[in-house]
Amino acid sequence: MNETPQRSANSEFTFDPTNKVVGSIDAAGDAKDAMRDLTAAGFVTSEVELLTDQEGAARIDMSGDEAMAHVHIFASTQKVPAFYDSPVIVRRVEEELRASHYLIGVVANDGEARERVREILKSHGGHFINFYGRFAAEGLEP
Repeated sequence: MNETPQRSANSEFTFDPTNKVVGSIDAAGDAKDAMRDLTAAGFVTSEVELLTDQEGAARIDMSGDEAMAHVHIFASTQKVPAFYDSPVIVRRVEEELRASHYLIGVVANDGEARERVREILKSHGGHFINFYGRFAAEGLEP
C-alpha cells in the first residue's frame, strides 16, 4: 500500500473549520489511531476531515478500505485559509502544515461532542485544539 490518499475534489482548500473541533497531531500513527477512535466514538467519515501536505498524506497511507476521513492535501504553493482573519491562528496553522503534521477537524454540534473530540485528539498527542464556531474560535487545548 504505497498509494497516497485521493485528493479532495477541490484541493484549493475546501477544508472549512466552521462548527468543528480542529486539532493538530504530529505523528502519522497517532493521527490514524485518533481517526479510528473518533469512528469508534460514533463520528462518521463525513464528519471527520484530515488536512496535511503530500508528504504527511503518504506517511499516513489511508488508501483502500481504511478511509476514515475526507482528506485535503495542502500544497506549499497554496495559501492557508484565513480562519476568522486571525493572523496568529493562520501562522500557527501554516507552521503545523509545513511541519507535515495532521490537522483533524470533526463536526461537533454541541458541548458534549466537542469534549469527546478534544479528549480523543489529546489522548493521541493532539495539541492546538480549537473549536471554530460561526463567528469565533474557542481554544480547548494549547
